[in-house]
Amino acid sequence: MMYVDRVLLSIVAAAILAGCETRAEREAVFDNQLRAMSGASEAGLLGSMGRIPDNTYQLEDGNRILQWKWDTSYIDPGMPPMYQRFGGWGWGWGGGLWIPLGGIPPTLVRQGCIVEWTMVGGSAQGYRWQGAGCQKVTP
Repeated sequence: MMYVDRVLLSIVAAAILAGCETRAEREAVFDNQLRAMSGASEAGLLGSMGRIPDNTYQLEDGNRILQWKWDTSYIDPGMPPMYQRFGGWGWGWGGGLWIPLGGIPPTLVRQGCIVEWTMVGGSAQGYRWQGAGCQKVTP
């Protein structure tokens, strides 16, 4: 009994601590990772981002925009319906009809992330990022 209590307490504590980090804190960590890449050469930036960009845009002034995209979408399983018996007699199998009530169908939750770097003279000079999925990306 004592072991079960400790395990349960550990699980509850882990769940509470995991939920302590706010979205703003996770976004700040992501932004700091990108900020550390400022001033890098294009080759260094590609190494830090971990892969080649998904899109590259050449600007009229000779600068380039390098764009990376991630799709961190997932399927929320929803909730199955509850069943209520209507009609019939007694507590055992006494006929009647079981009817589903409520429930939530599975849903696709789209969480993308786009990171763009501006390359000026071969050096990463500025960046921008957007998307709810950026919290889950490790550049």
